Amino acid sequence: MRQQTTNLPQTLTPLERLLHEKQRVTVECELRKIKLNADCAYIQAHAGSLLLSGLSSLLFPGGNKKQEATASTHRTATAAASPMPLGWGDLLSIGKSLLPVAWEVVQPLIMTWGIQKVRKWFSRRLFSKKE
Repeated sequence: MRQQTTNLPQTLTPLERLLHEKQRVTVECELRKIKLNADCAYIQAHAGSLLLSGLSSLLFPGGNKKQEATASTHRTATAAASPMPLGWGDLLSIGKSLLPVAWEVVQPLIMTWGIQKVRKWFSRRLFSKKE
């Protein structure tokens, strides 16, 4: 939603209006930047719990009955729809979307395991007693 600059006098030249608009947009961008940085900091600080709560709500849509009862008193009329149960197709889609994240987690583990195996193999070859 764009705000109209009604507090400006009508005697401003087009250049002055443009400069005023530029200043307003710059201030608005700075405010949004601050808010975005705060949101990113929150997400970084709470990434694990957000991920686990999101996955648990997707995989177990029934949830905690006590939390459900408390949440139902705070719902608005538009958000009162109950979640649809997940089918196999939904679970496969979720799994497919999580594959890149899983690969990023597993890749260092595989590399470490492979390096250890190669070291053991070389150490056995180099330092084993010859018969």
